[in-house]
Amino acid sequence: MGEKKRERQRRKRAEKRKRKARAEAQQAQREARMWQSYLAADRAELHLRRRKIAEALRDAAHAAALNPKDPAIAALYVAAAERWRDPADHARALEHLAGVVKPDMRLFAQLAYRHLQAGDTARAREAARRARALLPARMKDRKHWLSLLEYVEAAPRAAPETTPAAEAVAPPPRPDPPPQAPAPTFLDVPVEITADVDGLDVLSSDAFSPLEDVELARLAARIRDMESYQRLFAIERAQGLLRFSHQEETARRVLSVLLGRALLADEVGLGKTIEAGLVLLEYLLRGRVERALVLVPSSLVDQWKEELATKFGIEARTTEDPGFRDALDDFWSRSGVVIASLATARSSRQRNLVTARSWDVVIVDEAHVLKNARTESYALVSRITSRFLLLLTATPVENRIEELYNLVSLIRPGHLGGRAAFVKRFSDSKGRPSEAARAEVRALLGEVMVRNTRALSGVQLPPRFARTVLVPPDPGEAELYGHLAAALRAIGPGGRTRLLLSVLLQEAGSSPLAVRATLQKLRDGDDLAPGVAEALAPAIRCAERPMATGKSAALLRVLDGASEPAVVFTRFRATLDFLASMLRQAGVACEPIHGDMPAPLRNQAIARLRERGGVLLSTEVGAEGLNLQYCRRIVNFDLPWNPMRIEQRIGRVHRIVTESICSSWWSGRSK
Repeated sequence: MGEKKRERQRRKRAEKRKRKARAEAQQAQREARMWQSYLAADRAELHLRRRKIAEALRDAAHAAALNPKDPAIAALYVAAAERWRDPADHARALEHLAGVVKPDMRLFAQLAYRHLQAGDTARAREAARRARALLPARMKDRKHWLSLLEYVEAAPRAAPETTPAAEAVAPPPRPDPPPQAPAPTFLDVPVEITADVDGLDVLSSDAFSPLEDVELARLAARIRDMESYQRLFAIERAQGLLRFSHQEETARRVLSVLLGRALLADEVGLGKTIEAGLVLLEYLLRGRVERALVLVPSSLVDQWKEELATKFGIEARTTEDPGFRDALDDFWSRSGVVIASLATARSSRQRNLVTARSWDVVIVDEAHVLKNARTESYALVSRITSRFLLLLTATPVENRIEELYNLVSLIRPGHLGGRAAFVKRFSDSKGRPSEAARAEVRALLGEVMVRNTRALSGVQLPPRFARTVLVPPDPGEAELYGHLAAALRAIGPGGRTRLLLSVLLQEAGSSPLAVRATLQKLRDGDDLAPGVAEALAPAIRCAERPMATGKSAALLRVLDGASEPAVVFTRFRATLDFLASMLRQAGVACEPIHGDMPAPLRNQAIARLRERGGVLLSTEVGAEGLNLQYCRRIVNFDLPWNPMRIEQRIGRVHRIVTESICSSWWSGRSK
């Protein structure tokens, strides 16, 4: 019985999602019709100014059919029909206006008279009856309007046009217009407009044109492309892009189906930045975006600025610009594209300026930093008001499914239901996604997320080889590691102290210098309990002795004199400094980067490496977002315990623009 009930609930939820999707599609269609009606109304007004009455009437009627409840469009329809001077067309326009605005005696009286002129006495009498019902007891010119109604009511049924009996009673009819061809019947038939000259090209050309021609070109472009994103202007305007179908299809899906709010979760190296750039440029070209905000790690600010400028022709201002802090309010309030370090944007001095005004589109790169809803970064993004939102990350889930819930809630709040119910339903006892719920989770994510994989994208990436180098530890290293392991066993499970020892073991696995600095701080401090200090005492004494690491010699062999560009990753700053000194002594050119370096200095180091070759030494600051595809080798001098971090490191080199073989080296210890 329980299983049947769950099945009914699943069906109800599936049906609810279908209804929601159907409602969203209908809403999108309504918005498209509304925009088309405004465009048709613009054309009608333009034709009226140019005295092209037939064209004005046609476009006004089309606008009224697309947006039948807009009183301004209905009034425009009446004005065009009145200038066309055909009683039947005028009657149709008045009939439409009567269905939009509040019932009015004058409107129905005019409608009755126009129906009478058109020969439809039945409708004329009905309009006169409704006008008489609304005729007030006291009003200016009451006798005039009453005489007009009596004249319509007294007209013979068979007479399409009857001359008034008394000229003073009814208003004199207008002189008949010269004979004209019968008014055409317009059908609302969808058509595809194909032109040899692009309206946008006309606007961007240097040639001088009459203002009306420019207006017509602009309207033609908007009419043709308002509803459809099949043609992406961004693809045509972008420069230097290697065109891949999965990137173009992702941009189309975000624009047309996901309505500009999406989680872009392609695997590392498949071009999430390009996809976001296409969406941003498309919105800019269509005039739907004036203020855009791109939030990225500080190490990626200049890279994003360069990519937007060189590949998409988008000029942006950044928080790394020299004059950024001189006029903060103006920097955040002006229109245009802003690229900001997430750390800078969430600072106490900046966050209120960032959130004070709404943005048209917000893009967050490396969005997995928002996985925890209790962080300042998450609080900042959740406070920003934007019409469109793109979150970019290759790892939307690293440890717990609640991380995915937090990201999706930024894009579409409530899409996954309540937090507690979602976690309970879709995760196992450890908070990880359960196997049984994966299919349903994927169905829910299909409405907010796009994920392209290497296997399904059709992109031919260069071969990727991995090799593990086992290095026997030096005697001093083995002794230190043994002391730390013994301390961990002595302290037992649980508690903050055990977490500290876990970090010490990771540092020891990197290099003796990494763990030495932490142990010295522990020795000089007084935060440790007596039992913990006693357990760590042998490790502290051992770390104070000079010792070598067997991995340094193995690294030199792997790099082979840095005959080709390579990047070496380590988690710890002390290990980075040690490796930089060791490589320089061996005559190997290297450029170290780490989180304490200002972003401009990091960018200069990467530029020097690109020009001269050598080895890039990087902490985790280089594992996110940077494009290092000119390197052919990656060496993980130590391994992060989270496999997602390893994939992030490899993705810096193994990318769709890489033309050479990518080799990954794993430096480990033999038992």
